[in-house]
Formats: sequence, structure tokens, C-alpha cells
Amino acid sequence: MAPIMHDRQYLHGVTARPVPLRELPALPYGEGLSAAVPALFRGELEVERPADGFLALPGWGKGYVWVNGFLLGRYWDRGPQRTLYVPWPLLRAGANEIVILELDRAGEPALEIRPTAELG
Repeated sequence: MAPIMHDRQYLHGVTARPVPLRELPALPYGEGLSAAVPALFRGELEVERPADGFLALPGWGKGYVWVNGFLLGRYWDRGPQRTLYVPWPLLRAGANEIVILELDRAGEPALEIRPTAELG
């Protein structure tokens, strides 16, 4: 096994395991917000009428968000961007699946869809 080099320095004792992200429903999800991170979280977003919006993740650290299986993007609480754009074609009337891969810390259970962007 070849060593890993980071910034001209070899790292030892590092292991990596690929996670197949093509089949999101089949992945192991964290139990509530108390799950140790990194962890995957899954929830539902109820939408009456699909429209463009901006997803805010108050209290969450950094990670990635999927909406109905589509990778929306990555977020980081350090900003400067505080919201992720959610185009209306990704949403459907009724229940929409939200999947979060959190790498730092889980935040509030209530995510927010805002009408305007918060770009920092």
C-alpha cells in the first residue's frame, strides 16, 4: 500500500473507505441528531407548491445536501454563503427527500427554505 502525501509530508496510519453515493436510500443513516459525525441524515420537506428557494442549515457544520436524489451542493458554516439555491424543478408538491452528509456537527432538526439568498 502506497503512503499518502499531503502538502509535501507523508501521512501514516490513514485508512480510507469509499462510500457509494449512487443509491442514497440504501446507505446507513444516523439515528437522530445525536449520531456521531461523520453521518448521513435523512428527512422530508413538505412543499405545497414548488418554487425556487434557498435552503438554510442553522447550526450545521459542513457537508453535502441532496434533494430528491440530486446533489444540491456543499455547505460550510464558515461561509461566506449561508444558503443553498434550490431550483423549483427539483421539488415536487408534497413530500421531498432531503439527505445530508454531515462531516463536522449536526445542527437544528428544522431546516429552513427562505425566499432570498444569504450570501454573507
